[in-house]
Amino acid sequence: MRRIKSLLFIIAGLLLAGCGGIDRPHEGPYDHVLVYCALGYNNLSGNLANNFNDIQTDVLPGLSDGRAILAFCHNTAPGGGYTTPNAPVLVRIYRSHDGKAVADTLKSYDSGMVSASKESLRQALEDIRASFPATHYGMIFSSHGTGWLPSDYTSDSERYGIRSTLPEPESPWPLTKAMGNQYSGKGSNPDIRWIELRDFADAIPMKLDYLILDACLMGTVETAFELRDVCDRLVFSPTEILAAGMVYKTLSWDMFSGAKPDLETYCREYYDYYNAQSGSYRSATVALVECGRLDALADAFGAIVAAHRDRLTTDLTGTVQRYYYGSSKLRFFYDLRDLADQLGATSAEMDRLDDALAQAVTYHAETPTFFDLELERCCGLSVYIPDPRRPRLNAFYRTLSWNDRVHLVE
Repeated sequence: MRRIKSLLFIIAGLLLAGCGGIDRPHEGPYDHVLVYCALGYNNLSGNLANNFNDIQTDVLPGLSDGRAILAFCHNTAPGGGYTTPNAPVLVRIYRSHDGKAVADTLKSYDSGMVSASKESLRQALEDIRASFPATHYGMIFSSHGTGWLPSDYTSDSERYGIRSTLPEPESPWPLTKAMGNQYSGKGSNPDIRWIELRDFADAIPMKLDYLILDACLMGTVETAFELRDVCDRLVFSPTEILAAGMVYKTLSWDMFSGAKPDLETYCREYYDYYNAQSGSYRSATVALVECGRLDALADAFGAIVAAHRDRLTTDLTGTVQRYYYGSSKLRFFYDLRDLADQLGATSAEMDRLDDALAQAVTYHAETPTFFDLELERCCGLSVYIPDPRRPRLNAFYRTLSWNDRVHLVE
């Protein structure tokens, strides 16, 4: 099977590279442009560089093809730290007529640019849209992530005297991808700048056919609802993601080889890769969401909240399926369906919710555990459980579009 697929890769690569003439640039609007946005001016720099190299091993469009791959990358300087300026770059990745992968730098931005900002991200995407107008756009975004949380918020942000009784692991867990961030300063605790979720949504100037979030804990219903007008389909993970990231060696093939992007295959490849690992490295979750079907999910879940609000006064955080492991400081992510069930939803209410989930979450998969966390009752989407001991977080949650619909936090 591997040999057959390799042969298909070679044939498709020749077709993509040679269609329309040898290295004759495509004229007119593009059919499909894939944007790889990699914000790695942080401790993920080396991992994102590996992902960038992996893309180049795949079947790639040629210059003459009506499809293109653009990358907006910001990594630390080779051998440098977080005080060494290194310019973000806009790169086109393609395969030349002689079969070689080419990474052509189209633009270098100011070395002092804060790439982890609404303004910088929008500038890069505007540059792409101006130079590569297309009928269809897709994007994969890779960096750190913390779901819908406001920047820099952790479990320590509002102390209320409760500390985890779960033991620390005997050895450190593998590094994970903790919406994009940028480090600055010296030492082991650099200053960190984040892009707020709403700013991230506002920074995207074109409608995306799909958005893949290769960042930790982004698989929340709150995130999906905030991005539902930005993209038609969304791929993300309700747990954290190991630092090696999602699959990049078949990214171009999965997005370009068929009549439309094959996002379900992409999700399966990611899951299968990590599910085949051993020990702590066998840790992954992934979900594919149809954003146009989220309104029905909000209606079904909102009806359960309204009918069983009294149960929200009970602390359910110890019994609802969670998506954070024992020593995580980001302890705010719980399974949406399991919460509805433990709120006391009736059979009819759960049937309605399950139907809405089946329509909205068209694929999800979970390894048996994520580090020390057992993944037993998962629907593919996490949700926040209101906590009266976290007034600051509750106040922020009230501003989210999801809460406007379901009134989880009054």
